[in-house]
Amino acid sequence: MKDISGIDEDGNPKNGPFELYFKNGKVSCQGEFTNGKKSGQWSYFLNNGQMQSTGLYKDGKIAGDWVWYYKNGEPRGTGGFDDEERKHGEWKRYHKNGQLMDEGRFEHGKKKGTWQVYDDAGALTKTQTFK
Repeated sequence: MKDISGIDEDGNPKNGPFELYFKNGKVSCQGEFTNGKKSGQWSYFLNNGQMQSTGLYKDGKIAGDWVWYYKNGEPRGTGGFDDEERKHGEWKRYHKNGQLMDEGRFEHGKKKGTWQVYDDAGALTKTQTFK
């Protein structure tokens, strides 16, 4: 996610909707600031207009669920974050062809429970258990 200042040209905290553009005029990212901090839903794009990632910010920190995309538009991964920006909850990654690559759970930044890994044809190739 792009590092974007929450302070405007006059030195004041940004508030309200925000958009940043590429030189070609397409939207680079869009979201909202509250008291100079990213808040709510933010979306990031490639310079061709394709979605790159989208998810939530809370008090300027990555929070909640996010989705990342490959250049071909297929999902690259999904997952969530806790209030300290650590991976938390169910996570999935995908091969470029859309097949599931792996899936499992994070608890405050650490892998927990059973994780499964799949080949690009969708066949299960590995199972690991984390405590």
